[in-house]
Amino acid sequence: MKTLAISENIEVILPKMGIMTHLVELTRHDYIYVKDSLKINDSLTIESDKSRFWEENSLAIYYQGFKLGYLNNSINKVVQKMINKFGYVKVILKNKPKGNNPFDGLDVLIEIG
Repeated sequence: MKTLAISENIEVILPKMGIMTHLVELTRHDYIYVKDSLKINDSLTIESDKSRFWEENSLAIYYQGFKLGYLNNSINKVVQKMINKFGYVKVILKNKPKGNNPFDGLDVLIEIG
């Protein structure tokens, strides 16, 4: 009879999960200063923004220290739960406006690191 050895040192491998979403309020922050240097697949950072007391789970997105905008309200709570559970998430720029209006919005992909 063969014996099955079970180790407690098993690394948990999670599937690549991602959420594609849209940034809002680009005109109110530093986006104008970095819009031309942003490139598809650039890494962005995400931080909780407690100054927005009216929005409990407010998450701001930054590029090299410049605040671009916020995740939209419909996704904040889900992403906050991901951050609480896994420690951090990766945010990657996936789409820039192609028309005449550079403030049409940015699309980002949020993945578990």
